[in-house]
Amino acid sequence: MEVKVKHIKCDMNTKDRELMNKFMKFLQKHYPLKNDITVIFTGERFGDMTTGSRTSNSELKILTKGRLNRDISRTLAHEWVHEWQRITKGKKRGPDIGGENEDEANAEAGSIIKKFEKSNPKEEEMMYEGINNKIKLLNESILLTEKLNIRNNFLTEMKKIGIEKLPYSYSAMNQFVDPETMDIHYNKHYKGYVKKLNDALSNKKGEVELEDIIKNISKYDTKVRNNAGGAFNHALFWKMLSPKKQLPKGEILNQIKKDFGNVKKMKEEFNLAAKDRFGSGWAWLYLDKGGKLKIMSLPNQDLIMVFHHQ
Repeated sequence: MEVKVKHIKCDMNTKDRELMNKFMKFLQKHYPLKNDITVIFTGERFGDMTTGSRTSNSELKILTKGRLNRDISRTLAHEWVHEWQRITKGKKRGPDIGGENEDEANAEAGSIIKKFEKSNPKEEEMMYEGINNKIKLLNESILLTEKLNIRNNFLTEMKKIGIEKLPYSYSAMNQFVDPETMDIHYNKHYKGYVKKLNDALSNKKGEVELEDIIKNISKYDTKVRNNAGGAFNHALFWKMLSPKKQLPKGEILNQIKKDFGNVKKMKEEFNLAAKDRFGSGWAWLYLDKGGKLKIMSLPNQDLIMVFHHQ
């Protein structure tokens, strides 16, 4: 196979590009593809893409602007795994949020990054280059040892369960959620769950991805379960919101019509489930084991996938 690389309004320097080339060779070794692909590193978004997207003609588009090399690599690995699923494993494209394919891509992307870093320890500085740039902006009066401590603290934080970036501004949903409420839920509640989760995991050996915790949640205690649920549910929630009006279409629309009659009735039932929840919690539209769409409300930060598989 051949990997073609393009750079469009991309701010990556020569060393950044060399690192990405090395990482792509690593991906080829672990996730070999049967077809040629084109990887486009871009400084601007295409269409509705957030940090990455791919097309049916095997083009992987990766956003680079303002991002650490580690984050760029993870996005590249995520989209590469999706291409590997489609071409090598013959899987049909699944939903962009949730589903077996997306879960596998998230888990494998996290895993491949850690394998690459472990196999290439000399590349650590380049993977976290943005952090080093921030350190250079600190006051020159800070002692060298303090600078090194700050750098190491940054690296430690980056290797914990990460914070998902809010994919729009705090005021983007102003018609439904005012900026202050969005700010509180993102910066106080969501980030609070992630911090408490990392604290709860601090004594456990090795690194673990949030998706892996969710898949094996029964193995963890109540503190991990509650905070992992809060972190995962909120991270999923941000991705489901959009400042642009969108309507159900395709397979999901057909399933809604089949199980509820029409979208209006589904919304009414969904809103009722949310309003009837006493205290905090979540309303869920989910597919049961029999392939039927149903609506359920769960308290606090309980996970729908955990309940559904019990």
